[in-house]
Amino acid sequence: MNDCIFCAIVAGAAPASVVLDEPEVLAFMDIRPFTPGHLLLVPKRHASGLAQLEPDDGSAVFEAGRRIATACGRVPCRSTA
Repeated sequence: MNDCIFCAIVAGAAPASVVLDEPEVLAFMDIRPFTPGHLLLVPKRHASGLAQLEPDDGSAVFEAGRRIATACGRVPCRSTA
């Protein structure tokens, strides 16, 4: 078992406010958001960095991110200015 907080969240062993749960990816709200609505999108299979990410997992993360960004564009956002 590694000490990766993201793996713990994926396994359900650490709390998270989940936005999207799919077979290959999980998206959840950041506990220290940089902007309103800031979320994290992670592959469910551990990778210590982009270079270690399996191509299929990278594709799944990118596609989920694209869909989330599209959905976010459909709702009003609060300005931070």
